[in-house]
Amino acid sequence: MQGTIARMAQERFEWLELNEPGAVRTKAQKASEAVLGKRCPQCGWLDEETALTCFRCGYRYNIDQGMAERIGQLGVKLPPRIIEAGQNLDTFFRIYGRTRQPEPLDIYQLRQRGLALQLSQGFDRLVCLEEVAVEHYQHQIDAALRALHEMRGRALLADEVGLGKTIEAGIIMKELLQSGLVRTVLVLTPASLTEQWREELDGKFHEAFSVMETPQQWQEVKEASDGRWIVSLDRAKLQHHSDAILDREYDLLIVDEAHKLKNRSTLAWQFVNRVRKRYVLMLTATPVQNDLMELYSLITILTPGQLGTVRTFRKNFVEQGDARHPKNSLALRRLLNDVMIRNRRSKVDVKFTKRQAAIYHLELSEPEFILYQDVTDYIRRRFRDRDSNKHLRLTLITLQRELSSSPEAVAATLRKMVQDRAHSDNVRTELQKFLTLAESIPISRKLLAVRELLERFPGKFLIFTEYRQTQEAIMRRLEEWQIPAVAFHGGLDIQQKEQAVAAFRSEGRHAARVMVSTESGAEGRNLQFCHQLINYDLPWNPMRVEQRIGRLHRLGQAHDVAIFNLSCNETIEAHVIELLARKIRMFELVIGELDMILGNLEGNKSFEDLLREAWEASSSEGDLLNRLNALGDVLVKARREYERVRESNALLDVALDL
Repeated sequence: MQGTIARMAQERFEWLELNEPGAVRTKAQKASEAVLGKRCPQCGWLDEETALTCFRCGYRYNIDQGMAERIGQLGVKLPPRIIEAGQNLDTFFRIYGRTRQPEPLDIYQLRQRGLALQLSQGFDRLVCLEEVAVEHYQHQIDAALRALHEMRGRALLADEVGLGKTIEAGIIMKELLQSGLVRTVLVLTPASLTEQWREELDGKFHEAFSVMETPQQWQEVKEASDGRWIVSLDRAKLQHHSDAILDREYDLLIVDEAHKLKNRSTLAWQFVNRVRKRYVLMLTATPVQNDLMELYSLITILTPGQLGTVRTFRKNFVEQGDARHPKNSLALRRLLNDVMIRNRRSKVDVKFTKRQAAIYHLELSEPEFILYQDVTDYIRRRFRDRDSNKHLRLTLITLQRELSSSPEAVAATLRKMVQDRAHSDNVRTELQKFLTLAESIPISRKLLAVRELLERFPGKFLIFTEYRQTQEAIMRRLEEWQIPAVAFHGGLDIQQKEQAVAAFRSEGRHAARVMVSTESGAEGRNLQFCHQLINYDLPWNPMRVEQRIGRLHRLGQAHDVAIFNLSCNETIEAHVIELLARKIRMFELVIGELDMILGNLEGNKSFEDLLREAWEASSSEGDLLNRLNALGDVLVKARREYERVRESNALLDVALDL
């Protein structure tokens, strides 16, 4: 009892100090400057002052147009660039000495129709919006119209993080599909985002995509005239995949995290550049990572020659002292306006509410603490056993994570292990002892903390947990405390899910004050009518924590959002929350920034992989703490790298007045 009282004295409720997300402040100042060079009167290209011919269309600057007109007055006929309306084609060929006869009428009309479609201004309004199940905002509609109307479906979507580049790309894709201009779509993404893209394109845009993982799958669709495919860029660039992918043409290519193509000498850039595509959408919030030549690499995939040659671009637009600073910014802005769309949070009519985050540092009760220590010790011993196989290791990792969730979740896994005859009698006896202890715990400290939070803070609460057994335990206690609540999990059918959300959304005596959700509630559900969230337990994958927060703190939320994280001292969960809150500082990040930070981790390993490796390699709590401190240093470095990249893009924004 004295030990429990002493531990309870270590509990504390801590509000985290969060910095306001926003643009990076730089010393760069906007300055007006003259446009150097001359603009082609035929295509609008801005060329060097000394150029004799237009780099883009070949127009000859040194021809005296007035002289050409006077030559015409003397009766010398020159072939016109455009056939006058109504002019007889036979007469045209006879006058100007052309021997080649025109194509048959049906071929000519087909070609004219194709040119009309190609040159049509079109897309004055979007017809696909009634067919998509997504909240859209004016800046997204404007971006889609501009990409279709002005850029002919070849655009770099470079909005700042959190403004919905994926939504813009989906709207553009859907519009092209409905107009009949696109039948085949290829999406290239980082490996970690393939399934997320598939779910969003299916759920929000009602387009079923196949995630391609083998070269054989590509051979099966080689002749398909209609198809939707997603593949990770790392997989696609490998030769046994790339050969099959490059063997056909695609109507639309979408490239997510396009800043990974910043270097023209890499295999990834060369592969994407070789993909035969009619329309291209490239998505990145940070088109500049280190210098402006990376932006040149991206634009070259979209529209080769748009920014001139490498030499002329570097000479005309890149400051020699700092390659992140553009010069001749007005001229560069005009060129980029043809191919790049970049909305900034400070410029669009979108307001995000503030975010508050707290950690409730809890002390486990005496039985819970003994259960955690004894089972953790058992797991470490079994990991060192030579006969532990992959399946057993996965079970042990799950058991370790459940120890930070609830005794009910731990008990459910222990029952299965006790019944498994693959374990020896001695092992099963030890497991049974743990099971008896878990079942004897009447109520966990976290459940009591939930009641404290509900009593202290009025309003609706969304509670997230990873485990169904934990969810059921929470629901039972809420019912005992006469707190109206609904459960949301993947086992519900569509109608049941809608009923649960409706009950949670409604007001009045019979409305649910609390929704207790498993991870399925973090997918595709917008619950902005609630603004308080409890992370009952924490996934080892921080992207899933971000998805939880994104259900509430998103466009359309009217209130400041409060995030309460339950953390039990002297557990691995306490270490995880420290890494997320202190090292990455994820609770002050805009939705989408976390993925960009984790993308800077060394060795292309995920945070979850690094955390699991640290735990598996540790021999004691002290050893684990040392390894996690080293991981924290890696996370701090990744965060600093992202901040440096964000500053680089802020310099570009200021110079170009974007």
